[in-house]
Amino acid sequence: MSDPIGIPRLVVTGAGSGSGKTTVTLGLASALRQRGRVVQTFKAGSDFIDSAYLAHASRRACRTLDSWVLSQEGVRRSFAQGTRDADCALIEGVGGLFDSHGSVTGPLEGQTRFPGSCAEVAALIEAPILLVLDLTVMGETAAAVALGIRKLDPHLNIIGVILNNSTNSQRRQAVEDAIWELATLPVLGTLPHSESLHLPTTHHQFQPLVQNADLDLALEQLGRSLAKDCNLALIERLMATAPPFTPPAATVLATSERPVRIGVAFDDAFCFYYPENIEYLEAAGAEIVPISPLEDHALPRDLDAIYLGGGIMEAHIPRLAHNHGFTESLRRQHQYGVPIYAECGGALYIARSLETHDGALHNMVGIVDVDLKLQGKRGRNRYYEVRLGQDSILGPAGTRFRGHEFHVTEHPGGRGSREHAYSVHDCDGEPLGCEGWTGPNLLASLVHLHFGQDARIAHRFVDTALAYAAQRHS
Repeated sequence: MSDPIGIPRLVVTGAGSGSGKTTVTLGLASALRQRGRVVQTFKAGSDFIDSAYLAHASRRACRTLDSWVLSQEGVRRSFAQGTRDADCALIEGVGGLFDSHGSVTGPLEGQTRFPGSCAEVAALIEAPILLVLDLTVMGETAAAVALGIRKLDPHLNIIGVILNNSTNSQRRQAVEDAIWELATLPVLGTLPHSESLHLPTTHHQFQPLVQNADLDLALEQLGRSLAKDCNLALIERLMATAPPFTPPAATVLATSERPVRIGVAFDDAFCFYYPENIEYLEAAGAEIVPISPLEDHALPRDLDAIYLGGGIMEAHIPRLAHNHGFTESLRRQHQYGVPIYAECGGALYIARSLETHDGALHNMVGIVDVDLKLQGKRGRNRYYEVRLGQDSILGPAGTRFRGHEFHVTEHPGGRGSREHAYSVHDCDGEPLGCEGWTGPNLLASLVHLHFGQDARIAHRFVDTALAYAAQRHS
């Protein structure tokens, strides 16, 4: 068993979406960095946009602690890996503290009964919890919310409350008094409502990082505001009360004797990756070769596999479609047998055509002979369990994965001639149909997979790349 890790840590959560927990976490990360701390950020859920902001604020890759996707041991393993050489850890929740995936059953008995929730993550890593409540939607009722949350699972260590969007000092004091008297929780700070401290959002989500030109200045101001309006010294002391964390035993798998070169799309259009996915590929023996479908004229000729991840903001679709040199190079490499794993935006990219919200139709790579259409409504995270319908580059038929889908698409041109990649089930195991496309040395799907749920995923992909490399050199 690994040695315990004495790492100060804090889970920042709320009663629901929109409470300001991302703003508070970003402010804490910035304020602690201004104090010279090495801050490791995590997201307790599958969200790439918030994670990009958290990574920028901490200057370290933000990692995912999603207990439904990764399993309880996977969360503990990811936390241990992420906190190496860090001074402290900040974990931002998703939704409300107890919002879960799947059925809520069974007694608490020291473990939260809300699978996949931020509460479960906090229990798994034994982290203190900071509750953020938004005063634009309530007054003294905040005390009832705080009391209900504290009472629902008394095993959780809720250390206090931060009030967000305060507009009146007299009302703020009344709320603080009510929370202390009724919920017996201290208010550790109150952030005033200030338009200058708000980061640009669309549909109640932060804009993608690359669209926010003034982010560094905003984060600096946010950190200073939080240090001024919150008891940062006390918050740090409370973070340090977390008990030593004992990591799970490491899983050791054989590494490829010969490195394989895997081209991974990295640019403004392809920017949604779990950092752990890249690390697991490297640990399995892969050399990561950055490629850019936006900027490159062609693929390198010595690649053994290709990984096209998530992203593709709508503004980039015309440029991707018109980079004919790269799309032709990708088609050619696939015809030669180069293994391709494409998820979410990567799957949209290799479709035959893609219709955007303005009705424009764009000819894409055409590796998968299917026509896709972005729906008008905003995408949201949807969690699925998927099962491989046949042997593929990620595992044998019947292998189960858990993942999430964000892009909302229709298939006006039918499903194409390729086989379905997955049978899809909801969080309770109920069948929902089939999804994705697969074929020789190809798997494309709108579902994001976190390789941390099973290290063998990366090894299987590397093994497929090795087999292609051996064929290429024979």
